[in-house]
Amino acid sequence: PVVIGPGVGPVKLGPISYANGWAEEEGYQRPVELATVRLRNMVEVLGRWSTYVANPTKLAQRGGTFLFDADGAALYEYRHRGVLTYSSTMSRPLTFLAPHIGHKALNPL
Repeated sequence: PVVIGPGVGPVKLGPISYANGWAEEEGYQRPVELATVRLRNMVEVLGRWSTYVANPTKLAQRGGTFLFDADGAALYEYRHRGVLTYSSTMSRPLTFLAPHIGHKALNPL
């Protein structure tokens, strides 16, 4: 039998048992959790595309993250340097939001 728990570990698979090194780390996102957050973001953007992109001919930056205040002033700006990067801290990609939304930025799930 496979026994996992509580939470993310320890794991026991027959005679093999192990504990995930990141199990106690606060704010860590496993790959599936991070993929879920990315999917939620994609659904949000595509569902409100006309709100986010009022004029698609003006969409020049294809990768990156921009956060604006109500007056349109940039609060945060990151322009991608490679594939699938949208934060200067990709190991904790949403930490740039911490000054704006607090601790929830460390683990949005």
